Amino acid sequence: MRVRDVMVEDVIAVEPDEPLERVLRALSEASIHGVPVVEDGRLVGIVTSVDVVWALASGEWRELRAGEVARRAVEAGPDEPLEVVLDRMAAAGQDRAVVVEEGRVVGVVTVLDAIRALLGEG
Repeated sequence: MRVRDVMVEDVIAVEPDEPLERVLRALSEASIHGVPVVEDGRLVGIVTSVDVVWALASGEWRELRAGEVARRAVEAGPDEPLEVVLDRMAAAGQDRAVVVEEGRVVGVVTVLDAIRALLGEG
């Protein structure tokens, strides 16, 4: 099974200078747990719900921007074997990978997406 077989192509992404409050709204409205941070269509990092919790705990979250909170994202190619990408995600301690093709973000794949696909539910 390849990453493209399970990835979500309708990606919600934010720019590095996006206020964290808008990132929170995007996560909430879409019921997702992470958004890629992109600049000119290219991946800069990812902001996950865990990153948001740390930012909220700082007490200064209203002044923060997505690029300041973002962490390095696990990257995957759409034609990579899913198992290889899952290993990379596990090694990085992340539950999602941003799918990049020719330098552009084209999708996101999560552990839950992979589980559903492997169980024949996706």
